[in-house]
Amino acid sequence: MKLEPPPFFKIFKRLDKFILCIAVSTSVAIAVISAYLLYNFEDKIINIETTTASSYIANQTFNAMYQIMKRGWNEKQVKGFIGVLKKSSKNEKMVGVSIFRGEVVKKQFGPVPQPKEDNAVKKAFETKEVVHKTIKGKKIYAYPLLTEPMCLRCHTIAKAGDVNGVVEVSFNTTNLTNKFKNYYFLILFLIFILPISGGVFVTLILRRSIKYGIESINKEVENIKTAKDLKLLDTRLIDLKFEEFNQIYKGVSSLSTRLKDIAVDKDVLEFEIKLLERFIITSEVVKDWKEHVFNLLIEMNNIIKVYNVFSIFIQDENLIEIEVFWKEEPTEKTKKIFDKLIYQSIYHNGLNSFFTEGIGSHEIFHNVADKNSKLPELSENDLLVQTKKVILDTLHIGVIVGIGIQAEEQIDTVRGLVISSVLTTFLNVIGSVKAIYRYTKELEYYVTRDGLTSLYNQRVFMEFLHYEVERSKRSNNAFSLVFIDIDNFKLINDMYGHNFGDKFLKAIADILEKEKRSEDILARYGGDEFVMIFPGAKEEQAYMISDKIRESIKKFSLLDSNTRRLVGATVSIGIAVYPYSAADEKDLFLLADNMMYKAKKMGRDMVYTANEEDAISVYKEVSEKSKMVLNALEQDIILPYFQPIINLNTGRLIAHELLMRIRLETIKGELPNIISAGEFIEIAENIGVAYKLDLILLEKAFRKIKEEGYKSDMFINLSPKSLIVTDYVKTVKRLSLKYNIDTSKIVFELTERETVRNITLLEKFVVNLKYEGFRFAVDDFGSGFSSFLYIKRLPIDLLKIDGEFIRGIFEDKMDRAVVMSSISIAKEMGIKTIAEFIESKEVLTELRKLNVDYAQGFFIGMPSENFSK
Repeated sequence: MKLEPPPFFKIFKRLDKFILCIAVSTSVAIAVISAYLLYNFEDKIINIETTTASSYIANQTFNAMYQIMKRGWNEKQVKGFIGVLKKSSKNEKMVGVSIFRGEVVKKQFGPVPQPKEDNAVKKAFETKEVVHKTIKGKKIYAYPLLTEPMCLRCHTIAKAGDVNGVVEVSFNTTNLTNKFKNYYFLILFLIFILPISGGVFVTLILRRSIKYGIESINKEVENIKTAKDLKLLDTRLIDLKFEEFNQIYKGVSSLSTRLKDIAVDKDVLEFEIKLLERFIITSEVVKDWKEHVFNLLIEMNNIIKVYNVFSIFIQDENLIEIEVFWKEEPTEKTKKIFDKLIYQSIYHNGLNSFFTEGIGSHEIFHNVADKNSKLPELSENDLLVQTKKVILDTLHIGVIVGIGIQAEEQIDTVRGLVISSVLTTFLNVIGSVKAIYRYTKELEYYVTRDGLTSLYNQRVFMEFLHYEVERSKRSNNAFSLVFIDIDNFKLINDMYGHNFGDKFLKAIADILEKEKRSEDILARYGGDEFVMIFPGAKEEQAYMISDKIRESIKKFSLLDSNTRRLVGATVSIGIAVYPYSAADEKDLFLLADNMMYKAKKMGRDMVYTANEEDAISVYKEVSEKSKMVLNALEQDIILPYFQPIINLNTGRLIAHELLMRIRLETIKGELPNIISAGEFIEIAENIGVAYKLDLILLEKAFRKIKEEGYKSDMFINLSPKSLIVTDYVKTVKRLSLKYNIDTSKIVFELTERETVRNITLLEKFVVNLKYEGFRFAVDDFGSGFSSFLYIKRLPIDLLKIDGEFIRGIFEDKMDRAVVMSSISIAKEMGIKTIAEFIESKEVLTELRKLNVDYAQGFFIGMPSENFSK
């Protein structure tokens, strides 16, 4: 409850009443103090004055008497002098003077008529000192007349120091006291009334002035409608008559100066809100970022006159992109002036260090928002340029964004804030777009190229092979597939080290690149294996080209800097010709691969071309594996295996990956023959039973989870093609309900075993399962195009970085770049990362430094039939 002050105290809320109260209080206080002082000092003043006067009268009386005595006065003259004194004392009501003879004088000259001696006179005779007494209301002063040497001529019987007589001066102070009291009351009256009158007068004047000052200030404040109007308080200074009020007004003006630096108009706030929306970098913004900048430029002109905004994107030493966005069409002269300002911005912001020999000649692109409006010709003095920059040292990227403002425009703090916000937004858009663009380009390159040799990688090669088969069908032309493997390359790695082995592989890749025809397609399939497509080449021509390659490699040797030895090698080459050796790319590839191994069995350093018998033998082996898969389905010998996944920061076990195995029958007493999925999954997909294997494995895993009360996450490999099989999603839902599975603990890994052409259909099924609580991860991220399509179109929760890149994180810069780029993309999208194929403590430590979230691999734990603890 708020307590209200008493009514009396409310008067102190008004300055005029407060001053009046102070004046009255002061007058009363002064009057009381004055009365006290006057009353107490009255006697002191009268005593001082009578003492001074009596001393003077006594001296004058004695001097007059002495002058007469010097001339030798007689008895008659003495009596006449005394009579005059008596007569004057009677006439003077206030002062009386009497002379008393001492005993010595009486003895020598006889007595004279004199008043009766009072106590004061007696005491003066006795003490020979001046005596002051009040007797019957009179102030009595008795002054002894002591014998001086000059007196001894007449007073012959007296001795020096004797009292010859006493002069008594008496004062009647009644009249004086009455007069003093009259003045006393007059003074008190004046002391009391004058301050009050002055206070009333000052109050009236002050009240009028205060009213005028307050009304003037209120009028000025009421005129403030926008943040700009705050400036007017500085320019419209008014005189409020009193210096104190002028100081208050100056204080208000000073406050307005500060307020105008922080005050923001409604339109500025609305613009700032729109700017916040611009910070959201969507795929549409990345795609149409120039249109985004144009809209920003037009909106800015509602706040401040802006001619243009520009961006300078610098990457390494050979790439500079400069874009200028004009609101209206500038003249050619204006463009040249602004080009000069841009180059100055590059040096001013310190980005010239990106160039080894200066900036050189680079084209500047001018973009215009409204080409129908013409901008008047501008000089260098007409433009004020402000910039903001960001430099990404790890990528060697520099970005400058700037704004061209009308030079006459007054840039206060608010507009400066707007400009800073615009530049920050612009920098965010440009920097993000360019950085994402570069990451994308790098990843696009790495997903198509081998990190060590820069040749095409396995995945893109398989797409080329598919394309070549389709083209061959349309044109009815043959082509050859060649599989190349370096003989005993493991021995080279073991003897000379992996660094030398990498150099050797690069050198072999250079030879293959040199020997192939311009239309041939060359790729590194993996390890020490290379594959080539010879378009239009049949068996004979393919053999000739391959044998020439074999001879070139046989003649080649590389010097080992440590042992100073020349190291050489041979290759085994297998050839299969389409359409004579196989009906599709998978069979063709399988046949060429087997022919390469047949060349090795026949002694290495050979080229072997598939014939009809070879094709029959290979297909028979494939048939046997197909039979093994079908038997596994029939006999229910599919086993779930589990590999642990840990949190890299804590080291705690957080999940397992579900892996598929087939247990084959063995002779009694021998260990069971366990076949990993890598040996049969491709066959299962070819014969269309992969999804059946997935569902059997899934049910067995769910059963084990329920039986053992497993609570951690479970990662399950899933072919995208399985998702679009009829009733697959329904079966997964049914199994999760049957075994009471927490769907949020199940993470499906989307693999690229089979490319899905209809991503929209796949998206539908993924979203359906996502709605049920299941989560999704992209497996082998960075190894193919589909993984990028998945994270763009599907609600992905986790991203598994391809283990091939993890293995080469120390030896290969490109592998490391892919890993770092994948981590950056995941972080930007709020997706957790998992690194697989971790086989050493050093790799584990490095991935922890790179802020990878989770880890999996043989160093963490081997796949097992049981859950890890």
